[in-house]
Amino acid sequence: MKTKKKNRFLTFCMSCIPGAGQMYMGFMKMGLSLMLLFVFTIIITTWLNIGAIGSLCVVEWFYSFFHANHLASLGDEAFENVKDEYLFGIGALPGMKAFVEKYHKWVAYGLILFGISLLWNTMIDLLRGILPEQYYFITRTMWKIGNYIPSIVIGGAIIFLGVKLIEGKKMEASDEKTETEEKMIEGESKENGQQEER
Repeated sequence: MKTKKKNRFLTFCMSCIPGAGQMYMGFMKMGLSLMLLFVFTIIITTWLNIGAIGSLCVVEWFYSFFHANHLASLGDEAFENVKDEYLFGIGALPGMKAFVEKYHKWVAYGLILFGISLLWNTMIDLLRGILPEQYYFITRTMWKIGNYIPSIVIGGAIIFLGVKLIEGKKMEASDEKTETEEKMIEGESKENGQQEER
């Protein structure tokens, strides 16, 4: 689908749905990325029962809305130069392949956690239909475990990533400090060498 300017009123209406405004103008990759991100955030929020994650939907909605209207307000030449690309630099299959290869362990852990959660919830529903009423405490306990464990694991993973990012920043700062000190030492040795020559 070729990207071209469309009716501003219809663009405005379409931009009220995350990703739809971009798709309406022909930016299918951008629109699909924004729509999937919005839907995925809702799924994660309901699955983990963490309302704080749901607040990201507001940010995603506003970004998508203003992005679509910004594209519509561009001049003809600038509009034609806009490239239709996926969000976060995730391009076609080769880019995704490289991403999965780099973070394959984290992708695998996430898939395993998701699979266990699905099986766990299925088992709860199955047992609820089989067990008599006096044994419902078993399914209730299983539901509590299945409801809170993924949240705890993902919360722990987020904290771990935050700590790693802080450590990375400290290492960068110490590397910069070391480089600065080395440059100062080199400068001093050059000055000493020039003074000795004199």
